[in-house]
Amino acid sequence: MRGVLDKEYAIARQTKRSHMYRLKRRTFEVIKGIEQFHQEKPRLIVDIGAADGLMLNNLQEAFPHSNCVGIEYASDLISCNDSENIHLIRGNALVLPFKDNVADVAVATAIIEHVSDPIQLVHEAFRVLRKNGIFIVTTPHPFWEKFATHIGHLKEEEHNELITLRELTSVFGDTGFEVVKAQQFMISPVGIPFELTLERFLKLCGLKFLLLNQILIGRKLEINIKH
Repeated sequence: MRGVLDKEYAIARQTKRSHMYRLKRRTFEVIKGIEQFHQEKPRLIVDIGAADGLMLNNLQEAFPHSNCVGIEYASDLISCNDSENIHLIRGNALVLPFKDNVADVAVATAIIEHVSDPIQLVHEAFRVLRKNGIFIVTTPHPFWEKFATHIGHLKEEEHNELITLRELTSVFGDTGFEVVKAQQFMISPVGIPFELTLERFLKLCGLKFLLLNQILIGRKLEINIKH
């Protein structure tokens, strides 16, 4: 997997403004998505690419009756988590260590652009979800991510494949998901005052292309993956 991260990333998520804000905003979008699109309180939430577990900790606080499990490839990042409320397992996002139809929510924030086979990740999430379970993905907008790389904000080798919402929507549909939300979000990588209000204004004005990140939520309607 390209762009596998280490303890420096975990430190940055607690000390660097841009990392702290992106984590906070993605977590906000994930919690809002679960509350809006999952009909019942989730019994099992799976975070694919959980890193140091900081988002999963926040999900556990938001859904205290849920069992929260994270899958992370980098053992260095797993070792950074000391929470007793969540479970982090070393594993591969493309071969999830779960039986079929066991999870209510699967989350993959800022991970699908790193894996060698994004379609396989979507299929794996579909497989482990129960019927009516939801899969929440966030991924950077390709244009703005390339721009950030060009100006030196990101390392060029970090991402394997950048994906548009249209492409991801097609993959979700082919896999068997009903797409219930597909939007851009995040006007600033570090956060600014009244950001949510400004984002709503940009969307109303047809300027959503200025937003840096993307979120897509799919609901599993079928039991078997469509081929």
